[in-house]
Amino acid sequence: MSKGESIEFHFQYPEFPLDKVKIRKWFSAISTMHKSAIQNLNCIFCTDSDILEINRSYLNHDYYTDIITFPFQESPIVADLYISVDRVKEHAESYGISMELELLRVMIHGLLHMLGYKDKTEIEIQVIREAEDRAIAFYQRDFRPETHYYDQVYDVVRMIPYGKVTTYGAIANFLTLGSARMVGWALNQVKDSLVDVPAHRVVNAKGELSGRLYFGHGKMEQLLSAEGILVVNDKVSNMKDFFWDPGGELQ
Repeated sequence: MSKGESIEFHFQYPEFPLDKVKIRKWFSAISTMHKSAIQNLNCIFCTDSDILEINRSYLNHDYYTDIITFPFQESPIVADLYISVDRVKEHAESYGISMELELLRVMIHGLLHMLGYKDKTEIEIQVIREAEDRAIAFYQRDFRPETHYYDQVYDVVRMIPYGKVTTYGAIANFLTLGSARMVGWALNQVKDSLVDVPAHRVVNAKGELSGRLYFGHGKMEQLLSAEGILVVNDKVSNMKDFFWDPGGELQ
């Protein structure tokens, strides 16, 4: 990001893992490619109800949409992007693509509007779609590989609510890592410097505290019990009552 550039993310929708650092770099690079710059860009993730109310109040439209762009200044860019996560979820399912891919497309669509792209005519729609495709390909090639999967695991674990647990497999499925063991390897690296990663909230598919040896004698059970999670014989009792699905909000 350039000096003085501000790209922020706000959640009116329940917060979900988002690689904010990479997306900031991506937005900055795309704007630079278009010989522009970002001064202040706010990405606000909200619900269908929020988007409908904004449409009715400010645009005299009575329908749902995936994104509304409020342009305050063209150069350098100052804008708010309101994104309906409900719409993104529904479209991703309809198109048979990942939530991440559709979210990237909607977000970059908003930035492209600020860079001068329109979508009123068939030709304009084709042009902006092609620009979206190029931008997403650029992200996947130059930005996504830089993110080590350990960091992705830690971001998901940070999202586990107090008083809930999830499993290695659930995290692996959400991140499409292909192996629950990969999640275990990542969490085994958690040291005192990562005190904001509540690794004690991750158990195996049976609810067993399989990572308890890394916490020291009785420490994992102690941490879970302090959050009101019932543990009997090194196993979460009534697992279904305490289970949190990391993909639950996005599926």
